This record gives sequence, structure tokens and C-alpha cells, in this order.
Amino acid sequence: MNKTHHRYRTLSVVAAAVGAAALVTSCSGTFDKFDDSKAYKKTETFSFARTSNGIDTLPSWVPAGATDIDEIIRTTGNERILRMKANVAEIDHNICTALPTVETRPASLSAQWWPAGIEKSSSFQCGDWYVGEKDSFVYGYRPESLGFIIDQLDKK
Repeated sequence: MNKTHHRYRTLSVVAAAVGAAALVTSCSGTFDKFDDSKAYKKTETFSFARTSNGIDTLPSWVPAGATDIDEIIRTTGNERILRMKANVAEIDHNICTALPTVETRPASLSAQWWPAGIEKSSSFQCGDWYVGEKDSFVYGYRPESLGFIIDQLDKK
């Protein structure tokens, strides 16, 4: 009986050690993999010479003849900013609708090529994108939809 008690005690100690090791490993792994302070700052940048080069990344409303395309995508959300050389008249107006006046929120993404306040010059809405033209470029941005939902709830 003493041997049996010793075996159970040894098994209990080993099981407790394995459980504690698993708990410590999983907790520290979670903290290493997710850093909340960086969660909304992760982006990817793309540049394409022409629309056909970015066919898998660019929104469907981008004209086929667009060139010199720059895009930044937030990988932890759905916000994007986009600049291209194109003519607004070339945008597929079956997908986009004209906006007489736009009440926009500023994009929270930025780039050297993104002019401050360009969101206010949006003249079209293409799905959840706002699109406008300035100088020889067409600019588009898609605001973060979670922020939009929170903004709408705050207005009620």
C-alpha cells in the first residue's frame, strides 16, 4: 500500500508539473504573439505600374488604364488608401455613384503621397470607398468599418 501511495503521489506531481508548464507556455505565447499596442498599426504597401499588375489586390472600380498606383492596406482591419494616375471619367459608374456633398471622416492611414484633407474632395462612392480627383491623380480611401459603426452608434 505504501508503494501504491508513492506511485499516485509521483504521478500527481508529474501531472501538476506538466499542467503548469503547459499553462505558462500558452500564456507567454499569447502575449508574445499579440501586442495590443501594435494591433492597429500593421500595414502593407503596394505599388503597381498598371492595373493589370495589381488585379488581385486592387478594388474592382479601378479603371483598367490606371497607372502609377500606390496602395496601403491595414492588415488588421479593412481600411485602405489608394492613389493612381487615372481620369475619374474612366471609373466604372455602374459600381460608383456621384456624391454631391460628402461628410467624411479623415483616413487614419497616411503616406507621403496622401494629401492632407483629400477625403473632403471625394466626389464618388464606390461601394465602401470614397473617390476623388486632385491634379493628375485619383485618390480613394476605404475607412475602417468598425470605426464607422461606432461613430454611427455614438450619433444615436
